[in-house]
Amino acid sequence: MRMSEVKVERNYSPNLLNWNEFEHLINIRPLMTKKRVKFFNSEQYRWTATNWVHDPNTYPSSIMSDMLSNTICYFSDMSRCTEKINQFAMEVENEYRISTDAHIYVCRVKQEHPFGVHFDHNDNIIVQCEGETNFKVWNQIDDRHDMSVWNNLSIEEEPIVNVDMKPGDAIWIPMYYPHLATSQTKRLSVSFPMGRTSIEDVREEREWITL
Repeated sequence: MRMSEVKVERNYSPNLLNWNEFEHLINIRPLMTKKRVKFFNSEQYRWTATNWVHDPNTYPSSIMSDMLSNTICYFSDMSRCTEKINQFAMEVENEYRISTDAHIYVCRVKQEHPFGVHFDHNDNIIVQCEGETNFKVWNQIDDRHDMSVWNNLSIEEEPIVNVDMKPGDAIWIPMYYPHLATSQTKRLSVSFPMGRTSIEDVREEREWITL
């Protein structure tokens, strides 16, 4: 089942993720792989792996600190990073019957999203966790003959949604709806993108291990 409309719900998921919980995650170096962590600047980082590092392609804390201070970062494959995020992803999968991931977005400087006005090729639910972000959403793109043109779009019409998202607020953005996120303060949010694969075919295990 696909998402059918844009909507915003205030205080939908308070306490999904806070700065302290995120701080714990980024200090687990094995999680900070080059495949998982993406950042939007042109810096070329190099480092020497220590003797005990199993995966040399994990960012050391000095580079992580620099990235988090100077650019927008996002972390993919995080749907099991905390019990609360795992539970939220499971609820999304149960409702829409589509496999779901969690991407954590972090911005500590006030700026627009580096993709500018863009649309995604999947439905998304975005939860604002810390700080404040302005979201603008436009009507669905009907002419999709060139699917390679999806970012830094120029749209003259007024957005159908223009909202300042505060902690706990959530927004539903279906695929092909152009949108723009502008951080008003330090921002921490979690996006739940839904893939094209039915959960009957491929589904992350959602059982949370307790000891």
